[in-house]
Amino acid sequence: MKKLLFFTHNIFTRENPEGYRIHQYFPYLKKIGFEIELLTTKDKFTRVLNSAKSADVVYLQRVLLNPFKLSILRKYAKRLVYDFDDAVMYGTKGESSTRRSRFAKIIKNADAVFCGNGFLCDEARKYREDGIHCVPTVVDTGEYPVKTHIDRTSFVVGWMGSSSTSRYLHDIKPLFESCIDNEKIGFTFVADKPPDIEIERIVFQKWEKDTEKTSLLGFDMGIMPVRDDVWSRGKCGLKLIQYMAAGLPSVTHPVGVACEMVEDGINGFLREGLDGWKDVILELSRDVDLRKRMGRAARAYAEERFSLESWGPRVAEIINNL
Repeated sequence: MKKLLFFTHNIFTRENPEGYRIHQYFPYLKKIGFEIELLTTKDKFTRVLNSAKSADVVYLQRVLLNPFKLSILRKYAKRLVYDFDDAVMYGTKGESSTRRSRFAKIIKNADAVFCGNGFLCDEARKYREDGIHCVPTVVDTGEYPVKTHIDRTSFVVGWMGSSSTSRYLHDIKPLFESCIDNEKIGFTFVADKPPDIEIERIVFQKWEKDTEKTSLLGFDMGIMPVRDDVWSRGKCGLKLIQYMAAGLPSVTHPVGVACEMVEDGINGFLREGLDGWKDVILELSRDVDLRKRMGRAARAYAEERFSLESWGPRVAEIINNL
């Protein structure tokens, strides 16, 4: 039996013990004969190196190792995969020479590079031409119940995310304020912590892994506000993918991967200004047939492009053939 070592940041919590791009591939890798070990930056690096010695493949996920640690890991790793789904070469504050240098060295030294979107692939191609794979973040669409859109007195605009991304909600606070006079429209935010926005008809639900997918059914549409910066261009659109998998129409800014995912007016909306966002919300709130039609198109797109059932075997095959 072959061995695969996953090494990633210590992102796991009791509430959320699994990560996208990691645990979801375990069944597919095990099916083709891999024994899997998962270590994080919480573990001592000596333990990582000892495990890497006996591993057939080391899967380094997002971690930007310093040159010394990378050189040792590369020495022990028979095959090295680097996977990233954020603009790690920049960081949230923009260009960083340290991050850029570490990123370049890892890309050059890996046997295969998994990039979450086209923008990230272009960043990787600055340092090599071969072995680069565009692997989107995916969901198990079979686990997502699909919204049944009906005409009702209330219309819920939903956002699902984390406290780290709730800052984008503050950017569109005027949108929420402009909808106060419309008693039909309400907002629901699902996250680990409530955003610091106190406006009428905003309901907060604490995110729970076991109820994440059913929480989406409480939405009539989804929103994904982002900023036009390099960090946002590196994002892989998980919120949009989840909305689509649940059969929800959505609106987002025309930034980064959203422009590749959203066919405006077909499976979602791309709008730059908040007046456009409000127009979309009002249109969807009045037209249940439009919600049904766009919800079906969104679900079909998620199944076609962002399904774990499709991508799981592909990722396992790439790793197995290194």
